[in-house]
Amino acid sequence: MQQGLIEVFGALTFLLGLSVCDIRTMRIPHRVTLFFLLWELVFTGVGGEFSSKSLWLALLVALLWGVLALALGMGGGDFKLLFPLALFLRSPTELLFMLSLGAALGGGFSLVRRYRLSKAVPFAPFLAVSTLVTLFYQG
Repeated sequence: MQQGLIEVFGALTFLLGLSVCDIRTMRIPHRVTLFFLLWELVFTGVGGEFSSKSLWLALLVALLWGVLALALGMGGGDFKLLFPLALFLRSPTELLFMLSLGAALGGGFSLVRRYRLSKAVPFAPFLAVSTLVTLFYQG
């Protein structure tokens, strides 16, 4: 289902703010992520999609991917950001595409910048860019 303009604008605003914060401080504020989650819960509920199987499957994919990513070194803020993104994209296929693209972008950035495994890389900007690409790819 296509998202409304207000929902997309709000989600992109949240993602921009979280990305800037992650770049500057290497942290994603819990409160902003919570507000983003509530934002998406409202729009998902209003759209009547809250109980759809694909929505719950998207949340499950976010949980499984997040647990795997936490084990491989992704931060907790990035993990929590996956839940509103799963609600925003509303499709497990699009969520997996977005996560794969974000991982590829982050990995490519790390290679180009010659980051070592011990050095942290802000991942929210890569999630934001890959979400934007997925959104335009979907539309």
